[in-house]
Amino acid sequence: MEKLRTLFGPEENQNNIYYCYYATQVLYHFGGQAWEKWNPKMRDILIARQDKGANIAHQKGSWSPKDDAHGGAGGRLMVTSLSLLTLEVYYRYPPLHRRDQPVP
Repeated sequence: MEKLRTLFGPEENQNNIYYCYYATQVLYHFGGQAWEKWNPKMRDILIARQDKGANIAHQKGSWSPKDDAHGGAGGRLMVTSLSLLTLEVYYRYPPLHRRDQPVP
């Protein structure tokens, strides 16, 4: 997990929301230090990239597909959807594995 976080972290892949979405799920379910380091960085990157509506008011709160690896295929709707799902991963899924609980 450390390799996923360090070699393929949010800083290196911030222009690939598809990767960030799935990596966030993996790290969330794995938990531990890798998740604790990943989540604040990913959250801050996504919030910073959120459209402020300065040029086009109705885009406020969305995420631009510009410069995203899959933005051309999925557009603003896909990038916004995956960004939101990435930010709320801990509200949608209970952790699958708990390190502090024995395996049945």
